[in-house]
Amino acid sequence: MFQLYLLTFNCGRALVNPDSLAPPLFDALPPAAPVPDIVAVSLQELAPIAYSFLGGSYLTPYFDRVTATVQLAAKLRSNNSQRLDHVATRALGMTALMIFAKPQFAERIEWMQSAGAGVGFWNMGNKGAVAMRIGVSCPGSGLVHMTFAAAHLAPHEKNIEARNQDWENIVRNLVFSNNDHSGYSSSEEVPLLSATEDLPADGNGLFTPGNFVSFAGDLNYRTSDIPPNKNSHETYPKVILSNSFSEHMNQLLKKDQLRREKDAKRTLHGFEELPIQFPPTYKYTMQSKSSSTSQKRLTPEGEEIWAFAKHRYPSWCDRILFIPLPSSSPRLELHTYTTLPIQATSDHRPVVLSMRIDDKPLQHHVGDIRSSPPFPINPNWRSRRDTARRWEMVVGILSYLALTKTGNAIIVSVLGASFAGWWMALWLR
Repeated sequence: MFQLYLLTFNCGRALVNPDSLAPPLFDALPPAAPVPDIVAVSLQELAPIAYSFLGGSYLTPYFDRVTATVQLAAKLRSNNSQRLDHVATRALGMTALMIFAKPQFAERIEWMQSAGAGVGFWNMGNKGAVAMRIGVSCPGSGLVHMTFAAAHLAPHEKNIEARNQDWENIVRNLVFSNNDHSGYSSSEEVPLLSATEDLPADGNGLFTPGNFVSFAGDLNYRTSDIPPNKNSHETYPKVILSNSFSEHMNQLLKKDQLRREKDAKRTLHGFEELPIQFPPTYKYTMQSKSSSTSQKRLTPEGEEIWAFAKHRYPSWCDRILFIPLPSSSPRLELHTYTTLPIQATSDHRPVVLSMRIDDKPLQHHVGDIRSSPPFPINPNWRSRRDTARRWEMVVGILSYLALTKTGNAIIVSVLGASFAGWWMALWLR
């Protein structure tokens, strides 16, 4: 069996801090477990909208911080004896997926496909999903097929139907291809091994027979269908401990929209989730950067106490789900599903899930949800994606000019040059 580790984190459009996130990163591993064989990191609100929509080198500093975090965590876990290599990154708008693996495991990756589907305004990637599918050679024969999806759905308490519709649009339009020329930023550091004739067919969706599938992200399902009133915050949980789960929080969890909508078969069809025994992951007040260490309140365990924001109900927005394996399939051992400590750069808590999977191919089973998707693939998915990408470039350029210092300088320079040209033409008449 091999160790798989999944993480989702809404970065709050800020650079991740490796010194803060790396030490607890692998806290969901069993105590004696080594560094995971493969790590899949789902990121939302990775960077400001201008950088996210323009992609490419604008996102490099943000990805570099995540890579540094994972590599530092591996060093700390293994006493500097084991490393994790960056395998690949795919980004769609403000959502990204990064895969890391031990060098010996990365060498077993035979092929990789990717997919992306925006569900934001004009189908742009301010909300949406990005995914990668890999084929890993097994000892003996065959491949383990694994699909990892990172997602960010519609916000706000009242938008339940919008989130359900986002899910449907993702299933219809998240279509995998071997050669992704969509223009979304991507990078690979580990060469893929297979010849073209060994690659799987293009055009498959999220639900594909023979795949282990995970779906992780800021799914934005809340614990209330309406926003809080001015006094609601008085009943919010007062003290947040990473390992505490009070009766108050248990009552709050009973109002979770995702559980309700999933039970009604209106979203995340066929996916399951381990029991939640951790505090709500959103929305925390942002700590003042000017506050000194002596002013911070700490729990007896030494963890900093953070308050929930008053204008949002505390909710489990950040989730990791998976499609269970049929009983006659290779084993799937589920370990720990929990949160990591709050990061000063975000109003969300990171969420992690650890598991082990048999090193054996997953066989096709009649009646499996992978063979009967809840929605058919949109035949126009490619033109939908490419049109949205063109809109993203327009919005990215305009946002860069309007919202960044460099962009403002460009506007001033252009206006200055235009005015100088007009003045010279007027003077020379």
